[in-house]
Amino acid sequence: MFTKFFSRDISVAFIALTFVAVAAALLFGGCGEEDNPIVDEHDHEEEAPFHADADGFVLNVGGVEVYRQFQGTETGGLTVGVGEEIEVHVEFLNPAGALFTPEPEGEEEEGHEHEHEHEEEAFALSLTGYDTAIAEVHLHGEEEAEEHGEEEAAEEHGEHEEEWTFEVVGVKAGTTHITLQLLHGDHADFTAALPVPITVQ
Repeated sequence: MFTKFFSRDISVAFIALTFVAVAAALLFGGCGEEDNPIVDEHDHEEEAPFHADADGFVLNVGGVEVYRQFQGTETGGLTVGVGEEIEVHVEFLNPAGALFTPEPEGEEEEGHEHEHEHEEEAFALSLTGYDTAIAEVHLHGEEEAEEHGEEEAAEEHGEHEEEWTFEVVGVKAGTTHITLQLLHGDHADFTAALPVPITVQ
């Protein structure tokens, strides 16, 4: 009779342990992201936005380098005559000192389902801090946007937006400075450590 009673206790214990093991497996072992069909395996890759890793920039006028700033050091400057205008082309420098043009990853892929996100977070120049009594600074196509409307100007100058250019007009003799930023959507990926000198003569 003792054997029968003991065997019954073992059976009950075995069933209880089996139940606990199955429940634990369902709660902790079967609900990982790899087993969940709703989780997109690409979600984690897309959560990290593209960032332009710039450590400096170069300014060219007429294809000639006139200013360079890299990791807090600078050479050159912008010079323009009173009543004259120069067109300045910007190229950025990566941490290794190589030139690059910022553009989001996958921007040129056709039919990409996240293409609109890249458009909303496009790169753009910001030029501030200069004395308008000495020099006027305009982003390329800015004046046309004011005269003809932003949409029409964007169509007419769409190709030029990739050129990263701005115009400087000399107003009166003197010296002023501009602070350059590389904007990415609503934030700055890069802010120049030193303001760029502009001499009007």
